[in-house]
Amino acid sequence: MLRKAHNKHAPRIDWGQVDLREDVSYDEQPIQIVDRKIRKLRNKEYAIVQVRWQFHGEQELTWEREDYMIENFPFLFES
Repeated sequence: MLRKAHNKHAPRIDWGQVDLREDVSYDEQPIQIVDRKIRKLRNKEYAIVQVRWQFHGEQELTWEREDYMIENFPFLFES
């Protein structure tokens, strides 16, 4: 017999705040830059930043390229 699994640590989303489109997708917006690193490949270095997103929990941070984030979300780098 199969039972439904419940994750106690799953983030709760207030769906009243999310603007869903007709295809049930939404725009994710970054809230804060948490950390910054220089990533090295063989002959190249580039900067990456750790980003906290709007509708994700505290533990769900992602690493994104800094040049992409500056181009698309310049308000995060104003201060």
